[in-house]
Amino acid sequence: MMNPSLATIPSAGVIASKLNEARQRGERRVAHRVPCRVRAALEGKRQSLTSVGQTVNLSASGLAIQLGQPLDSGTNVEVLLPHLDGEPTRLLGRVAHSRRVLTGTFEIGIEIDL
Repeated sequence: MMNPSLATIPSAGVIASKLNEARQRGERRVAHRVPCRVRAALEGKRQSLTSVGQTVNLSASGLAIQLGQPLDSGTNVEVLLPHLDGEPTRLLGRVAHSRRVLTGTFEIGIEIDL
């Protein structure tokens, strides 16, 4: 019997299917909420920031995530999405915008490098 908590974690096929759906509809966003890990290269520093958040939506050219802190526009990021086989799906991109949506929560728009 499958662990019920794993049933909500998408496979790479589900993510690819959602991205294809978004591409076919133009730039329309598709709601998609899963946990994610974000690594951001901090400007002018040798270190990077790693944070856990949640995706909000996907489109053909990007995604929106919610984090507990803002990121500067233009920041290079790596987004890791869970996958059932244990190897995460990796998306690379840069921050297009960052805005506060709730106290302590920010929506980060990320433009995916295709």
